[in-house]
Amino acid sequence: MQIEGFLGTRADIIVDTVMVASTLLPFFLIIAIRYAQKEKYDTHKWLQIVLFTVVNILVIGLEVDIRIGGLDKVISQSPYHDSTELLSIFLIHLFFAISSTLLWLWLIVVSAKRYPIHFTFPHKKYGKIVFVDIVMTMLTGWILYAMVFAN
Repeated sequence: MQIEGFLGTRADIIVDTVMVASTLLPFFLIIAIRYAQKEKYDTHKWLQIVLFTVVNILVIGLEVDIRIGGLDKVISQSPYHDSTELLSIFLIHLFFAISSTLLWLWLIVVSAKRYPIHFTFPHKKYGKIVFVDIVMTMLTGWILYAMVFAN
């Protein structure tokens, strides 16, 4: 049984929650970055771990919703269903979603192993790459959302 979403589209509450969370994520990441800039590295580390965990729990919930929650019926109602445009955006989104997850996880693991010793690799550089990757995941996610649920 699907619970109606709160963003005024055909999406259910799980999809809408994931979309809002993905929109807020870059702002929470900026807060985490600010902690690192203030040399509050422990807070930075734990905030990254919590954000990564929460985001991935939400993504698993979304995948379950799509696969067994009946969301596939709603998706099939989109005028873009089975279109080349939707497939193209989905593949771009999938690229960013997978790469951001793997890079973020890698950065957390490598950094946690070396913490609190000074990093010998460009942590800040990789953090910026992960941040941009996450923002691209969010933007392409919103395009998918609009194509699938807002039409």
